[in-house]
Amino acid sequence: MTIEATDGPRVDYSRVFTQAIDRLHAEGRYRVFIDILRNKGMFPNARCFAGHNGPKPITVWCSNDYLAMGQHPKVIAAMEEALHDVGAGSGGTRNIGGNTHYHIDLEGELADLHGKEGALLFTSGYVSNEATLSTLARVLPGCIIFSDELNHASMIAGIRNSGCEKRVFRHNDLDHLEELLSAADPAAPKLIAFESVYSMDGDIAPIAAICDL
Repeated sequence: MTIEATDGPRVDYSRVFTQAIDRLHAEGRYRVFIDILRNKGMFPNARCFAGHNGPKPITVWCSNDYLAMGQHPKVIAAMEEALHDVGAGSGGTRNIGGNTHYHIDLEGELADLHGKEGALLFTSGYVSNEATLSTLARVLPGCIIFSDELNHASMIAGIRNSGCEKRVFRHNDLDHLEELLSAADPAAPKLIAFESVYSMDGDIAPIAAICDL
């Protein structure tokens, strides 16, 4: 497929996109989603459909369902009850007609659990991290974010989208963090962004010591 540009030579879009995909393959960054099927009551065991020899059994160690709550009989029963009572899907985004009573109840339960005034549900952990960091930093004038070097990509995206200043400290290095904090403007609002348990390698952050700083 070729399309003639308004000014200049024709651009072969297929070739451009093919080359971009080839570069991803060469760099080992081409993402292929794994094709798996979970079996009720068998967590973390599943079946993988990759390859041409049919499904094979695998063990899933990268699930976010840490406590297998998605397999719990009470959770499944609650989902079945909701489907029976109100049907499937919210019918729209929360900005229009998709904000259901179930959302409100769950946010109230979460707020009560954590002793907070309110809670807000997001569609994923990635979106919650990105939206929270970018919003908070934009609201605080002159905010500086101090970010652990091993923070998740969602947190890095939120910091970048905030447009504020950032300082990256070495992973779990309290001395380096304190050094960066000391060098910053004392009057500037500051956020320290880190993970309690780092999702990519399992390290635990020294939360109490960071709060003391």
